[in-house]
Amino acid sequence: MSYFTRIAAAAIAAAAAFPVSAETWRLSSQVAPESIEGQAYELFAEKAAEYSNGDLTVKIFPNSQIGKMDAVVEQLSGGVIQLAPSAMTFLARWEENVRYASAPFMFDDYDHWAAFIRGDLVQGWLDNVSEASGVSVLGDAPAFPRGSFRTLLTVDPIETAADIDGKSIRQFNSQLVIEAWENLGAEVVVLPWGEVYDAINRNIVNAVTSPLELIESTRFYEVAPNIVRTNEYPQAIAFMMNKEAFDGLSEANQDALTKAHADASAFAWDKIFSGADATIERLKALDGVTYSDSFDTAPIIAATAEFYAAKAAAGELPEGLIEAVDAAREVAK
Repeated sequence: MSYFTRIAAAAIAAAAAFPVSAETWRLSSQVAPESIEGQAYELFAEKAAEYSNGDLTVKIFPNSQIGKMDAVVEQLSGGVIQLAPSAMTFLARWEENVRYASAPFMFDDYDHWAAFIRGDLVQGWLDNVSEASGVSVLGDAPAFPRGSFRTLLTVDPIETAADIDGKSIRQFNSQLVIEAWENLGAEVVVLPWGEVYDAINRNIVNAVTSPLELIESTRFYEVAPNIVRTNEYPQAIAFMMNKEAFDGLSEANQDALTKAHADASAFAWDKIFSGADATIERLKALDGVTYSDSFDTAPIIAATAEFYAAKAAAGELPEGLIEAVDAAREVAK
């Protein structure tokens, strides 16, 4: 056997030992790999490879490397990437009612909200998204929480709901969320998540809402050290995916992705809800940082209820929304 023949044989043997994946899926992540979300995405990729016997590779692009979410969901629709886990509300460009998945101060707790998301109304909205864009959601979205609860971080201390008046607050591009916070007197500035720290540092905004668990990885506390618990709305990570890519997989590989999502969701759930108290204690221990879970949100809830009532009276709420929220409350009991 010649030298080159031996080299070729060795290469073939090496390839057999480390087979090339038949499918590579690109996952766009907004968060750092060391965050709980980031770790869950890594686990998802590992489990997808394991359950597919190496036939599926999920390549993760963290820290918004692929782009801002508005551009990412377009790439998702076009099949440039296959997965973009984030807030479901980014699908509102194809079905505007999806924005009510993050309706501020509308839901009693996580179980109430989860029952609403799993209900026929929201699932019908997601079907509309899929038909219009080719983007669907992998697995059970409420199973993968995005933080135990939401907070408000401000540059200056905030003691009452009245202190929100005049605050320049960063929000994402949801008209519902923008209007709800403007109703509370805030001046809303829409900014991508990755630009928030610099925007606060440069005094473009002086407040931001965030899940508790993202405060540390974003280091928002360095520029907005006053933190209050608001319970604005429960939130989960929707694994938004390209439906055509998923439908093109074998049934076994579809099952592999679904099982990987369930495992990643269980990991995130455990890490988030078992670690919330420890996260709070770490934040409290930071020099210059204040944290309060006794912030009175009753005036905010009352003002927002009036906001929704006015929209209902004007015929501006989605048909069946109030009934679906009430029905979900009964399911969650």
